[in-house]
Amino acid sequence: MRLPLSKILAIPGIIGFAAFLYITYFKSEEYALYMVPFIIYLIGVYFLQPAIDWKWYQKYPPDVEAPLRKIFEQRIPYYQRLSDKNKQKFRMRVALYIEANDFRPQVIEEVPEDVKGIVAANIVQLTFGQKDYLLNMFERVVIYPGVFLSRQHPDRFHASEIFAEDGVSLFAMDHLMPGTIYSDKYFNIGLYEYAKVFQLTRPDIAYPELSENLWADFEKISRFPRKKVEEFLGLENLNLWAVSIVFFFSFPEKFKAALPELYQSHTNTLNQHPAQEEPVIVPYEDAKETVS
Repeated sequence: MRLPLSKILAIPGIIGFAAFLYITYFKSEEYALYMVPFIIYLIGVYFLQPAIDWKWYQKYPPDVEAPLRKIFEQRIPYYQRLSDKNKQKFRMRVALYIEANDFRPQVIEEVPEDVKGIVAANIVQLTFGQKDYLLNMFERVVIYPGVFLSRQHPDRFHASEIFAEDGVSLFAMDHLMPGTIYSDKYFNIGLYEYAKVFQLTRPDIAYPELSENLWADFEKISRFPRKKVEEFLGLENLNLWAVSIVFFFSFPEKFKAALPELYQSHTNTLNQHPAQEEPVIVPYEDAKETVS
């Protein structure tokens, strides 16, 4: 990814500050006052950095790095079915999501770039039919290497959760990656948690009331019985709408055949039709789109 504009703008401020610091130290303290405008300038760039970089990236859309693009091309069926223009749009949205959100490692030293990309790919896939795709209420992502305990669930090791009060989503890396890359074999916790986020950020939508009886259909569609999903997540009291969204994307043809009305409901809500060759209903928009 190219150097952000904020870092480019900071360069003259750093040079000016360093120059007068050098002169002040080696010649005369009278020059110390000249450092003040550069300090103010750098402080301004620092606090305006998110807005500056966001506008920059909208004007000059970024792309993901080659290793992540290779994962998309080889391992993400949803991406593989997109048109070339929508593939470019997908990668741009992933790159912008990574730029706009705060990834925080727990236990590990840093969040690997491919993990950031997989997190972003899940939310981008879910909201790809929307213009406002970032779900801005949740801008922090915490990554653990494996199952974890949390304030909400201090007595149960689990693989993922969202914490609405702080706008944070939490994932176990060793569950997130296979669930996304091998969604026909593992439950996709990324889609599951972001479906819950979608409901919180779009409260005006009339979501269908779903019955626990749906699990019989879910198991036929996915071969994932409820107990298996609960064990993978490490939690009970599953959000049925979020579970259905996972199967809607992971097994679209089977989902449409078994639950045509719910499939149509999800299609209307998300503006997507994953059982078709091209999953996105809306026509491709300019890659330099703005975010409402």
